[in-house]
Amino acid sequence: MKRKLFIVASVIFVLLFVLFPDISSKGAENGLLLWFNIIIPSLCPFMIISTMLIKLDVTSFISNMFYPVLHKVSGISKNGCYPAITGMLSGYPLGAKTVADMYKTGAFSKSEAQYIISFCNNASPMFMLEYTGIKCLGLKQPAIMLVIIYMSAFINAFFERNRLEYVTNNNTGAGIIRRKYPLIEALDESIISSAITLVKVGGYIILFSILTELFKNMVTSNEIIKIAGAGILEITTGCEVLAGTTLPLYIKCILASTFCAFGGMSSVAQTSSTLIGTGLSNRKYIFAKSRQAVIAAVLSAVIFKFILHE
Repeated sequence: MKRKLFIVASVIFVLLFVLFPDISSKGAENGLLLWFNIIIPSLCPFMIISTMLIKLDVTSFISNMFYPVLHKVSGISKNGCYPAITGMLSGYPLGAKTVADMYKTGAFSKSEAQYIISFCNNASPMFMLEYTGIKCLGLKQPAIMLVIIYMSAFINAFFERNRLEYVTNNNTGAGIIRRKYPLIEALDESIISSAITLVKVGGYIILFSILTELFKNMVTSNEIIKIAGAGILEITTGCEVLAGTTLPLYIKCILASTFCAFGGMSSVAQTSSTLIGTGLSNRKYIFAKSRQAVIAAVLSAVIFKFILHE
């Protein structure tokens, strides 16, 4: 059934590309520029270094540093602290990739891996501060966006932890598959692994940018549907469309927070690609991110009610 739906969707996509070549080309160009100018410079160095740290088995220092706080807040084990911090500081889909890489080494159980990706995979701080907070919304206090997304992530973790009946495994490294990598080999493999992931991410960004551009041009009568559709498909374009509307700033802030918390279907696809071969559930991830989006919407509705003075 899924295969048939995918084939039908692919055929429709090709037909739309043929029927609307100018719009499709513009979407592809936007996606390519977004990938080349923003995603690669921001993710590539972080991705290479993070992968190297895992291969050289030096993630324990970061884990030990944040374990006392993160364990109390989210209940994750010491090994789970590194991917949690990485995901919060880097942006989609590096948090999920780090979880997948460490899970393959046996650093934590499948249930914990599933639990961690439910809250550690978020938009990057720079995206939320500079692009969303300042450029799109013009906020004087853009850090509020960051606070809302992180708060929604940890509140979401609380619900996810209870739903999965998560039991902390405070192991000290038992079960981890350790291999002593020579430095140059670790660097070489990290570059190759990061390049493959970045190419996948670029492909998804371009495809969803085309879909978003087609959607924007085909839905012109209803502004709300246009904004919601663009934000659900791809957060960068969604926030850009949102910024160009005449909606009140209060409503814009709520919608932008919701888009950033969910991440868009583009980031869902990117995350799914990093989880291939792990057995981790994409369905559970999507459900968790949808719930985080709802939590972020509620938090932003309350917080911005007191902050904004229009």
